[in-house]
Amino acid sequence: MPTTRAASATIDARTLPATNRSARIFDTFDKLPLGGILELNEESDPRALRNEFQQYRAGRFSWDARNLGSGRWTIRLERIDERADTATFLSHTAPFANAKQSTINELAAVATERSYRTGDTIFDEGEMWPYLGFVRSGKVVYTLLSPDGKTHALGERLTHDPLNESGTFDGGGATTRAEALTDCTIVLIPSEAVLHAVRNDAELALGFLAASSQARRRSIDTIADLAFAHVLQRVAKFLISYAPATTGMAPGLPGVENLSQAQIAAAAGTVRDMAARALIRLKNAQAVELDRGRVKAIDRLRLEAFAHGVQAPPV
Repeated sequence: MPTTRAASATIDARTLPATNRSARIFDTFDKLPLGGILELNEESDPRALRNEFQQYRAGRFSWDARNLGSGRWTIRLERIDERADTATFLSHTAPFANAKQSTINELAAVATERSYRTGDTIFDEGEMWPYLGFVRSGKVVYTLLSPDGKTHALGERLTHDPLNESGTFDGGGATTRAEALTDCTIVLIPSEAVLHAVRNDAELALGFLAASSQARRRSIDTIADLAFAHVLQRVAKFLISYAPATTGMAPGLPGVENLSQAQIAAAAGTVRDMAARALIRLKNAQAVELDRGRVKAIDRLRLEAFAHGVQAPPV
């Protein structure tokens, strides 16, 4: 469940012009006091905005985005202290938003932190990983390996996002592989301690139920894309998360220039050759600029036309 505290400021982001959309949101956020909450109403997946905050306000915000269906999103951004201790860090994660302070303190006392370098495996698909994790810094990517050896990326996890919820609550192995997409630090809480806590704190249990419901919505969206969207659409949808909210061609958000064609293919559920063809199509349509095969700049409006299937035949 989202925190029950009232927002300090509210913006209907759907009404903001693309020319200064991000600037307006950042300006309002920067005026918040510590603990203040900015609530946004959106009509599409706000991953690009989150990537912007991750780049330019790292450690100074918590993020709780809710997909309410039918093109309705609510995002709550809280201004936080980047020097927070473990208990305060946990309180800023979505499942713990309304948990008892005593519950948070008990779990913080048994939590540990572990750092991983880019490319390190945090846990493997099927592994009995004995923790519930939360990303403290950096990025983690979930992947699956197909029987023929192809890697499929299922999504990224950023600061305050949980890891291994399924294994924690059903006692089974990890449903995916988790890999450090960048250098990252993970807060680890023993699964048994988490199970004990949810038995004694109804608000924490509801928080995890809400997070699980959001994860299910993401899974359904991913399945729908794989079933109904062609490769060109899927590549465009993935790249939108790196597109700044501006008009015309503009440098992509930091990190996009490091994405290999193989990584883009994995995120789009295809093979490298098909992803490369899609990138060439996008380049020829002036939706992206490439530098030695890697995305350098993006025209968000043109890219959105491909993501929504408005532009011509599939790859």
